[in-house]
Amino acid sequence: MARRVSIRALLANERTFLAWLRTAIALMAFGFVVDKFDLFVRLRVSPHDKPHGAPTWAGLGIALVFVALVTVLAAAARYARIRADILAGRAQTAGDLRAPLISAGLLVVAALVLIVYLWATTQPP
Repeated sequence: MARRVSIRALLANERTFLAWLRTAIALMAFGFVVDKFDLFVRLRVSPHDKPHGAPTWAGLGIALVFVALVTVLAAAARYARIRADILAGRAQTAGDLRAPLISAGLLVVAALVLIVYLWATTQPP
């Protein structure tokens, strides 16, 4: 007797995968913008005006693009694993939350760094 596979479960898994891909695209775009922000700051500020040890944003931009890459890889692995579970009729669980929590934590750190920088550069001398 052939088992019935829930199309709803397969489509929900696909929607979740696509949501993670959209998140990765946003992370890549944000990393690109942060990196170009560093270039913009370097072009606008003369070398004499830049304080010694001023932060560079290129590293943060590259890190965000790397997080996007890890997000895509983790999402693809999760999608394939859950699809195989659905097709095999195994019980579904919420899955591993490490990748989403790490991504969220890195975004919080990036946001805090940007807030501190913007606050420090808008204060009167």
